[in-house]
Amino acid sequence: MRGKLDLLRWAAAFLVLFAVLAGCSGTGQKVEAQNAQQLYFGVALEGLPSKPEVFKDKERQTGLPVSMVNFFLQWPEDPEAMNFPGRTLEAVHSFGAMAVLTWEPMYYDRHGQEHMIPASEILQGRYDDYIQGFASRIRELDYPVIIRFAHEMNLERYHWGGSRKEYGPESPGRYQDMFRYVVKRFRDAEAENAMFAFCPNAESVPSPKGEEGAQWNRAENYYPGDEYVEVLGMDGYNWGRTYTLEEHGWQSRWQSFEEIFEQVYQELRSISRYKPLFVFETAAPQEGGDRDGWVQRAFETASRWGLDGIMWFQVDKEADWSLAAGEECQYPGEVRRLVFSPLPEFQRGQP
Repeated sequence: MRGKLDLLRWAAAFLVLFAVLAGCSGTGQKVEAQNAQQLYFGVALEGLPSKPEVFKDKERQTGLPVSMVNFFLQWPEDPEAMNFPGRTLEAVHSFGAMAVLTWEPMYYDRHGQEHMIPASEILQGRYDDYIQGFASRIRELDYPVIIRFAHEMNLERYHWGGSRKEYGPESPGRYQDMFRYVVKRFRDAEAENAMFAFCPNAESVPSPKGEEGAQWNRAENYYPGDEYVEVLGMDGYNWGRTYTLEEHGWQSRWQSFEEIFEQVYQELRSISRYKPLFVFETAAPQEGGDRDGWVQRAFETASRWGLDGIMWFQVDKEADWSLAAGEECQYPGEVRRLVFSPLPEFQRGQP
């Protein structure tokens, strides 16, 4: 474990690195990328991996250097419980990557039913011990962690802080209140190495474009404010032909990376043109189109936009999203030109 002085030096170097990646000018305005900009590549995974070998395996699968690992953690039903993912954070760190913790204020009961924690319970302090205990453990780490609190808030599926019936015009304000409250608890605990990310979904549901009276659900309406957010993010998937009207109630189609992310990218850049911006979740299915070409063009677009990184959902879930580099794949060589090797300030613990 390095000392606090080493952490401060690392954090300073890390922030300088992010500033360079984000293309900051002296006036705080993001300079449009004139040439291809390099990105970090990462993977989004289910579960709580506890061994660095898991990430080495993902490098072999994807054919790309893994610099960031995004994993998911729900809150406990009991506010006095603690489920801090220390082993996973240490595994990511010892591998030489940066952890992105997707922290979901929800839980599953013993029957497998999903429950969103009411905003009132968070704002009235019922979960203070949990939040502050979590923050204290983050503070004790000697490296930064990105915390993606309550992601994809512009989807009805994630009606954070309220019931599905309550998802509506009051949702953006409720979300902002929760986000600010949690960040303040971390600051009270002096967890300065926690970097909070604001991460909407690429498509808002209900859609402000396609549904009357849904203007409240624009991603930018949920933004908690510059003083509470260090990192911006966006999620979006090319669903290909995996969903049909007959079976799922809607018909998906093959979409380019640019088509998926253009609108939310512009919204986020209107919020802040200098904060680091990542794609924290994306993927395309193996069937339904030219996935190899899709991956190459996705990274080319991200580089042209000046994004800082892309994390691939390396999971077989709604579809088999997993990248699998092979002789028939062209993307690894092309994408490697646009991605950094793992973060230079980290030292890998594995040979």
